[in-house]
Amino acid sequence: MKPVFTLFIIFCFLNCSLRKKKPVYYFSTGIENIEVFPANKRDSTKIDSINLAGEKFLEKCKRNNLDCIDDIGIMTLYASFPNGISNFRQVLYDELRLTKNAKSGENRIRITIGTKDNLEKVEFLKYTDEETKKSIETVFKIPMLNTWKSAKIYGIAVKEQFELSIFIENKK
Repeated sequence: MKPVFTLFIIFCFLNCSLRKKKPVYYFSTGIENIEVFPANKRDSTKIDSINLAGEKFLEKCKRNNLDCIDDIGIMTLYASFPNGISNFRQVLYDELRLTKNAKSGENRIRITIGTKDNLEKVEFLKYTDEETKKSIETVFKIPMLNTWKSAKIYGIAVKEQFELSIFIENKK
């Protein structure tokens, strides 16, 4: 009985020590390289003409020594996710499923929010391995991550891009 118990203990010890642990992952502290831009030439022309009219009015206002408010350039509403960007990051974190053999390192993605309240494109700038890339592509296909509100400049829907890094560490 004693040798069987000893073999059982050795087997359990080997099984636990040989088992590969699930990788740990975390995101960069915020979204980076945020860029807002018109989707087409017509919208770009509209936005430029509104900016030009605002600049002319501001110059006229200052020439006449009036109290002027310069709101040129602050009429941008950035893309929004329900309950904020922190909720987007939380949903992404909760839904991401990595394989046990995911390689350590940085996976950097550029996300484009379209003009029709949609997640238009996820582009990989850097990734550690093909399986991790597929896992990240899969998580962005869930409907919950496609509930964005488009960015707007002067009420005109525009595209917004930003970058996010997902870091993976394999704990031994």
